[in-house]
Amino acid sequence: MTTERKSFRTPLGRAINSGSSRYGTDEHQVLKLSAVAMIPLTIGFVWILLTLLPKDYNAVRAELGEPLPAVIVLLFAAVGIYHMQIGMRAVIIDYVHGATREWTLIANALFCLAIGALCVYAILRIGFV
Repeated sequence: MTTERKSFRTPLGRAINSGSSRYGTDEHQVLKLSAVAMIPLTIGFVWILLTLLPKDYNAVRAELGEPLPAVIVLLFAAVGIYHMQIGMRAVIIDYVHGATREWTLIANALFCLAIGALCVYAILRIGFV
């Protein structure tokens, strides 16, 4: 004799308010936090860029050799690339299925790591070499 309980609820009714089976909420909150962090960083980056436009190459190197502009530009690049990686990961998880998903997630992480390393190298090279 089985003691299975019969339910009159539909599968949709049982699924509503169950929450996510993965980490979507945490990922969404980190994405929102990085988007909010990008607002002042973008304003600072545009301000630095506008002050550097009329200057020649040596003046730009001298300006980016200062700590505050270099840190703002580095943070803008790092947070922007991290935001891109999280957003692309969400798109890949939602729309890519099967074994291709894992390879695409690995490619996304490696691409963002490579772009981040190149940005950091370029900024430090211009500012400090």
